[in-house]
Amino acid sequence: MAKKIKAVIFDMGGVLLRTMDYTPRKALAERFGTTPEELESFVFLGPTSLQSEVGALSYADHWRAVLRRYGQENLDVKDVYREFFAGDGLNQELLNYANTLKPEHQIGLLSNAWTNTRENLKESFDFIDRFDVSIFSAEVGVRKPDRAIFEIMLERLGVTAPEAVFVDDMEINASAARSLGMEAIHFASTEETIRQLNRMLNSAT
Repeated sequence: MAKKIKAVIFDMGGVLLRTMDYTPRKALAERFGTTPEELESFVFLGPTSLQSEVGALSYADHWRAVLRRYGQENLDVKDVYREFFAGDGLNQELLNYANTLKPEHQIGLLSNAWTNTRENLKESFDFIDRFDVSIFSAEVGVRKPDRAIFEIMLERLGVTAPEAVFVDDMEINASAARSLGMEAIHFASTEETIRQLNRMLNSAT
C-alpha cells in the first residue's frame, strides 16, 4: 500500500518563477559583450554564485563579481540585477494548482538562492507566504543536491521522505530527493507536472 503523501515541495527558479521574456537579458548580454548563455552561466553557476547560495558571500558581492567580469564596475548592482530578471514572471497556473492542494497537503518552497533573495523577491512578487515552509539555501548554509537541505525541509514540514513529493527542473536535484526516499518529478512543463502530481496524490492511500 502506498504511503499517503502529506507534502508537495516545489523548486522556485525554472518552476514557479520562470523567464517569460528573454529580451531584457539578451540586451544586457549584448551590452556586456557576451552571449545570454554565457552570462546566465556565470550568474547562476559561477564561483561567487555558489558561494552566495550557501550564505558565504552576499548577493551584492556576487553581482559585483559579475560586473567585474564584464568590465562594468561603474554600473549599480541593483539596477543590473533588476534588468537581468526583468523578463521573469510567475508560473501562475502551477502556483494556483499548489494552492488547491491545501489544506489536505502542506506545500513547501525549496530553492538554491543567494543571500537577500527573500527580501529581493518581495519587491516584485508576492507568493512566498502562500507556502507553509519556504527555504532558501543561503539561509541554511547548504544547497541542493546535498541531502542535508532536503532533510531540513522534511523536518520543518514534519513529514518523512516517503510522505513528500519534490518538483525541480534539474534532474540532479530530483534524483537527490529520490535517493532519500521521496517521490520526485523532473519539471518539463506545467501541464505534465500537474498530471504527474495528480496521479501520485490520487494513487497514494
